[in-house]
Amino acid sequence: MIFHKALAPYRIDLFNGLNEAFDANVYLFRRKMLSQKFDMAKLESQLTFKPRFIINGVDFRKKGRMIRFGYLNKIAHHKPDIILCWEYNIITFLTAAFTKIFFPKTQVYTICDDSVDVAKQSSGVRRIGRYLCLKLLAGIILGNDSAEEWYNKNFPGIKTTVFPIIQKEERIMSIMNTAQQISREYHQQLNLDNKKVLLFVGRLVQVKNLNFLIDTFVDYANQNKDAVLILVGDGDKKSELVELVERLGMQKNIIFAGRYENEALYAWYRIADFFILPSISETFGAVVNESLIAGVPVFCSNLAGAACLINENNGATFNPYDKAELLTILNTFLKEKRKSDETISMHNSLMPYTFNQRMNGLISFLGHENSRE
Repeated sequence: MIFHKALAPYRIDLFNGLNEAFDANVYLFRRKMLSQKFDMAKLESQLTFKPRFIINGVDFRKKGRMIRFGYLNKIAHHKPDIILCWEYNIITFLTAAFTKIFFPKTQVYTICDDSVDVAKQSSGVRRIGRYLCLKLLAGIILGNDSAEEWYNKNFPGIKTTVFPIIQKEERIMSIMNTAQQISREYHQQLNLDNKKVLLFVGRLVQVKNLNFLIDTFVDYANQNKDAVLILVGDGDKKSELVELVERLGMQKNIIFAGRYENEALYAWYRIADFFILPSISETFGAVVNESLIAGVPVFCSNLAGAACLINENNGATFNPYDKAELLTILNTFLKEKRKSDETISMHNSLMPYTFNQRMNGLISFLGHENSRE
C-alpha cells in the first residue's frame, strides 16, 4: 500500500514500478500538488494503475500540512504486508503506530527526500516528527548517498536505502523525441544559431538563487556574446528578475521563456548545451535527472540533493554562494557549442546509472525486509 500526498511527474515511474512489483494499492491525499500546477489528466494517463484518493480532511495550505480521515480504515481493509508513506508527518506517524498495535507484521517505510543539508537543518516540528517516526518505522528510503551516510551516523538503528528522484529513461526520451519539431520552433523563434545555450528549468523563487546566477552569467556573457541563458518557469520572483535583466541591458542574452509542461517543456532540453541548477536549498532537483537523460551536462549546486548524480563525465558541482567558482566552471565548459543547430540532436544519456538498476535495488530492499516464512 502506498500513501502519498499527490502525483508529481517525477513519481510516475516509481509508482508504476512498485505497482508492477507488489500489486500495490495507491492512495493520494490531494488531487494535485500545491506548489505547482500540472495537467493531472495527462499525468494520470501515464500510470499503469488507477490511483485512489483520500481527500476528506483539513488542509493547512500555508504550511503545506494536512489532516486526513479514513486512511486507517483502508489499512484495516487491505491488511498490507508493506506500507510506504512520505516524509515525517502526522499521517506517517499514525500509520506506523496503528500498524504496530493492530497489524504488527505490516512493515511501514517512508520516502524522505532530504538532502544532507536539509536533514542537518531540520528543526522544530519537523525535527520532533522525524524523531517520533523513526522510532516506529521499519526503514527509510532516501534520495542520495550523502543523506544516507548522515542518517546511518545519527540514527544507526534504522534501515536505509537510496532511491534518488529519477525517472525511466525510455519514457522521458520518448517524450523528447516527439518534441523535436517544437525544439526547432524554439530555436528559430529565439534565433539561437551559433549560440551556446545554458538552460534553467524550475520555479522562479528565492531558493533557486537566480539573482546569483544572473549576476554571474552577466560577467561571463560580457566577454562571450554568443552565450544565452534561458530561464524556463514562473514564480513570485519573475518580475524582480526581469527588471534586473533589463537594468543590466542583457535582454538578448537572458531570456525568460515562461512555464511549460509535457512535450513543450521537454523540448527545451533538446536545444540546451548545458543545464544549471544554482539552488541554495533543494531536497533533490528532478530537472537534473531529466537533463542528464537528454545528454545535457549539468552544473549543479552542491547543496542540492541531485548533486549525487554529477561526476567528472557529466558536469560539475559548485558552491552556490561562490561567484568566482561558478564563473570558472562557465569559462571551462562553455568554450564550445555542443548541440548542432541543424538537427538539434540528443546525445546519449549521461546518467551514472539507470532507473531499472535503482528500482531493482529498491524492490530487493522492500521485498527482503518483508519476506514471510
